[in-house]
Amino acid sequence: MTADGILVEVKTGNARHLGTISLCGVAAGFGGLELLLRTGMVSGTGWKVLADAFEAGTIGAMADWFAVSALFREVPIPVLRRHTNIIVRNRVRIVDGIADMVQNRWLSPQVIREHLAKVSPSTFLVEHLDTPEKQEKVARIVRDVLAKVAKSIDGPEVASFLERAIKDQLAAIEIHGALGRWFNAVLSRGDHHAAWDMLLSAVEKGVTGPEVRKTLHRLFEEALEAYREEGGFFRQIGVGVGEVLGVIDVDDAVDAAVGKIAEFAAEAKGEMNHPVRKRLDKIFVDYAKRLSKGDPEAVASVESLRQRLVENAEIGELIQQILSRFRGTVEEQILQDDSEINRAILRFVEERVAELRDDPVLRGRFDRWVRETAIDLVEKRHGAIGEMVRGSLAKLDDATLIDQIEGKVGDDLQYIRLNGAVVGGMVGLLLSVIRHVGG
Repeated sequence: MTADGILVEVKTGNARHLGTISLCGVAAGFGGLELLLRTGMVSGTGWKVLADAFEAGTIGAMADWFAVSALFREVPIPVLRRHTNIIVRNRVRIVDGIADMVQNRWLSPQVIREHLAKVSPSTFLVEHLDTPEKQEKVARIVRDVLAKVAKSIDGPEVASFLERAIKDQLAAIEIHGALGRWFNAVLSRGDHHAAWDMLLSAVEKGVTGPEVRKTLHRLFEEALEAYREEGGFFRQIGVGVGEVLGVIDVDDAVDAAVGKIAEFAAEAKGEMNHPVRKRLDKIFVDYAKRLSKGDPEAVASVESLRQRLVENAEIGELIQQILSRFRGTVEEQILQDDSEINRAILRFVEERVAELRDDPVLRGRFDRWVRETAIDLVEKRHGAIGEMVRGSLAKLDDATLIDQIEGKVGDDLQYIRLNGAVVGGMVGLLLSVIRHVGG
């Protein structure tokens, strides 16, 4: 402990007993002088005046001791005791007065409004979020909120709402005109080429799979059987002979078809001027123009598709599956510290902090919003301030409340007791001088 700390502790300790020391001092002085005067050990007007001063000081010190003690505890003096222990006896009224003072004077809406006008919430926020560590904490909060939202996003009520909303929109809007214009825009920009390449890549890779080969094998066999049955006896004989001699081989036909399809996909992929792709583009362009112009046949095809979507009972299940996969993806991404979604969230926080720091107009709007929101909340819930004060004080028992109050003002009250002894002694000294001089 430093020397200054020791000095403060000593002063504080002395102040706690200063009133008692002053009372004992003047009482001892009065008693001692009276004893000396009565025994004749001292005599004279001066000693009598001094004894009177100590007597008045004792009376003043006793009066102030009673006044100070009566605030905090009961003084067992008949009749007068009913007017002691003032804080405890008037606790409810005192607490109400404190709550009223805090709520309606110290923290009144006008005081809060004046204080908020002097501060800039945006500056405080920017200064608080000026380090990557603090921005990461904000991003973590956003991730936690997003994770909680994701947990309920595939709930049946969400899927049911989306299904109803999609079907209502499909049933209400005129889709063919907008769809036609969208087709035209996509085709004119060439955005569809990426879709063609992706589709052709999928065909190239998937055509050699067992499921595709099995399907083609079944189609070839059905076609060969139909050809055999429709041609009569001699065609059946010819087909049978061809199969026996190996001239007709379904497996070879499947292999050839698969090879040709894969070759076509590889050839057309990445080649925007491929004849087949150009032919398909022309078909889609014509169809888009017909939709835009309201061609009855084209419109009927879209309307038929829309009607099937509206009436499709499985669309809800499809939406549920999509939401479930979306939830799984979000939760998986959030758990990975370096995932795309976590980097996006952190980048979003960093950009917003930088934007708030560099844009005075945005800071001004933010500050006004905070002030208006705070003032609106204070005006609507201003009584909550008094309720908080009352609630905090209600938790304290009488002894704790007395200790806290006495701990804050006790030293000053000890000086009041000292002043009572000093002032009483001076007044007694003056009166005694006047009395003796006048006599």
